[in-house]
Amino acid sequence: MIYLPIEKLTEGMELARNIPGINPMLPFAVTGFKLSERMIGRMKTIGVQGAYICTEITQGIEPEDFVEPELKAKMLTSIRDVFDQSLKKFTFQSSKQVYEEIAKVAESVVMNVLNKDKYLFQMIDIRDYDGYTYSHSLYVGILSVLLGKYIGLSVSNLNDLALCGLLHDIGKTDIPIDITNKPGPLTKEEFEIMKQHPSLSYKKLGDHIVISQAVLQGVQTHHEKFDGTGYPFGLTGKDIPLYARILAIADVYDALNSTRPYRKAWSPRRIFDYLTSCSNTHFDPELLTAFLHCVSAYPIGTIVLLSDGSSAVVKDNTPGFSLRPIIRFISPPQKAGREVDLSCELFNLTIIDDDEC
Repeated sequence: MIYLPIEKLTEGMELARNIPGINPMLPFAVTGFKLSERMIGRMKTIGVQGAYICTEITQGIEPEDFVEPELKAKMLTSIRDVFDQSLKKFTFQSSKQVYEEIAKVAESVVMNVLNKDKYLFQMIDIRDYDGYTYSHSLYVGILSVLLGKYIGLSVSNLNDLALCGLLHDIGKTDIPIDITNKPGPLTKEEFEIMKQHPSLSYKKLGDHIVISQAVLQGVQTHHEKFDGTGYPFGLTGKDIPLYARILAIADVYDALNSTRPYRKAWSPRRIFDYLTSCSNTHFDPELLTAFLHCVSAYPIGTIVLLSDGSSAVVKDNTPGFSLRPIIRFISPPQKAGREVDLSCELFNLTIIDDDEC
């Protein structure tokens, strides 16, 4: 199968994977469905970024789900329930139920990461605009735990780290919806209001849920920057809690990797270049180096354009070579089906992103 962005989908293509719906338990479209122009138009309307499509030349290329679809749907439903509950007045009983529910999701995230053979996140999450808040929270949790596992944190610490990721934006439920859902850049005044959300998250969780100080501090300080220019306290370097330094990287990575109503997702190389350029300013350089070993710039199934003008699909990735995956050529015809590992030093081909063409 291959992953194609929404603008490359055409009528008659067959879905290789479900397209999720607003309700995570009910798919918008199912595997095997043949796309129509009307369906593609509806996908664009709700903000679906793309889809996995069946093709003959990519047979045998199967992205591995980092979280099985059924479990992911349950996780997203639980996260949505927690955020919805946070809009209401907490009682002792409701706050206890909220914590128990989100703690189970956190434990599931950790167990999924621990059960993976590779320290490598290499799949594309298909999501829509409406589900962004919940899927973003889930993937910040997953990416944070993946990095935490890579640097050797204990299972207990990983559970706390997962909670940080899942809950880091819950304070946004106290921000006016016309600001959080604004389809464009915020004004200076709106941004000042938005900057309150880490402290609002800290207060909401600290007042109503029995949760560790390490988690609360990680949530409160995930927008601090390594050089002291972040908020809310302007902390610097290792004075920023470890969980927050990890969350900062996962949060920015997932945000840039997602299409929003006001901008397209960034290209892989642009994201990696941006993260690298922010080493030692926004991000802890040691943690960032570790993170870039944990994620693949070009997930399995991605179509890539090469420096010699040929095109290929990503078959697999090698840890430590995020920008040089294993590929299977699609064109030109004389190369079609041939496989090459771009991480080999003697191979001079490079991948050219859309914004470099």
